[in-house]
Amino acid sequence: MLSAQTIEIVESTIPLLAEHGEAITRHFYDKLLTENPDLDNVFNPSNQAQGGQARALADAVFAYANHLNDLEALLPAVARIAHKHVSLGVKPEQYPIIGGALLSAIQDVASLPDGHPALVAWAEAYGVLANVFIQAEEALYQTSEQVQGGWRGFRDFNIEDVVTEAPNVKSFYLKPKDGGALPAFKGGQYVGLKVNLENDHYDQIRQYSLSGQSDPSYLRITTKAEPSGRVSNYLHACAQGTTVSIQVPTGVFNLDKQVGQHVFLAGGVGITPLMGMLYEALNSSVNPKDILFVQAQEGPDNEIFKKELVDLQRQWGFHYQTQFSGGDEESYINDARLEQWLAAANIDPTKDIAVYTCGPKPFMAAMKKHSQGIGVAVENIHYEVFGPTTAL
Repeated sequence: MLSAQTIEIVESTIPLLAEHGEAITRHFYDKLLTENPDLDNVFNPSNQAQGGQARALADAVFAYANHLNDLEALLPAVARIAHKHVSLGVKPEQYPIIGGALLSAIQDVASLPDGHPALVAWAEAYGVLANVFIQAEEALYQTSEQVQGGWRGFRDFNIEDVVTEAPNVKSFYLKPKDGGALPAFKGGQYVGLKVNLENDHYDQIRQYSLSGQSDPSYLRITTKAEPSGRVSNYLHACAQGTTVSIQVPTGVFNLDKQVGQHVFLAGGVGITPLMGMLYEALNSSVNPKDILFVQAQEGPDNEIFKKELVDLQRQWGFHYQTQFSGGDEESYINDARLEQWLAAANIDPTKDIAVYTCGPKPFMAAMKKHSQGIGVAVENIHYEVFGPTTAL
């Protein structure tokens, strides 16, 4: 537990964090990766270049400083970040290195002398937080390797099949190279995938949602080849038989089994985690009549999993809607249209409901707004951000 004096000092730095938080975290990443280049194996360089990782860390540090007297409020965020760390293979011995770089960045940006009370207090506060993450991640590592078919660390998989789903979108069917079984996973979870690109000194790790149903013999991921996506374009060029390294499935964007009605709002390739959740819902006790699945795409040529969804809808009888955007990802689904679909499915947005959305961030922000606009409580709206987690 932190002392009252430490909490008071850290809280006194909140204005500094509000004004200079992102400058501190950008400087932190520069120092960390310059002084510890081996950590390039862990951090996504694209997120660094675009600033997303720095913004996400600044938000996290600011949230921590604001909740030192109510750490339970941070538990959902801790769980989400711990799962992400497990997908990257973060190790306990890396935390002191990261902490040292963070304190040094605070000192540099705030022009503080050595031994300043703020640095001492933040060192103590960071130590407590690091220990929380180390314990949470170790629990996840242990659980992952103890379940049937589970493992710890990266495991080699072969690409057994590649299926084109839409322009620039492919599914990859992955089977363990050792021929062993796989653990059951929850719909909405993802895996950390590691490759070593040609002429690259460091490994590249990306998280990809599992887009199929849980199966003991293979995993399916579905990726879009982004214009500047080094790993996604590498995967799209891979032939059958290529070996990639995979972390055990993880993630907290999962089906809420405490509710009866489920609404899935998928935008573009954001459909991938929602497919896993749909399969789990259909294979569990959820009544298909209480499921609405909305697939939003740019046009008919971009409908990912179209045949698969049509076949599933015919088999199970859940409610399925498609919507084309014409490139406008913010406004093509509105309150009225969403309310109309729910009414046709006899789903009450104000009772016993969970809404799940994934896609481009403007799409998810719009879906959150429209869901609230027709009466869905904000705590019943769940989303997954591809990349560093930020608020909508």
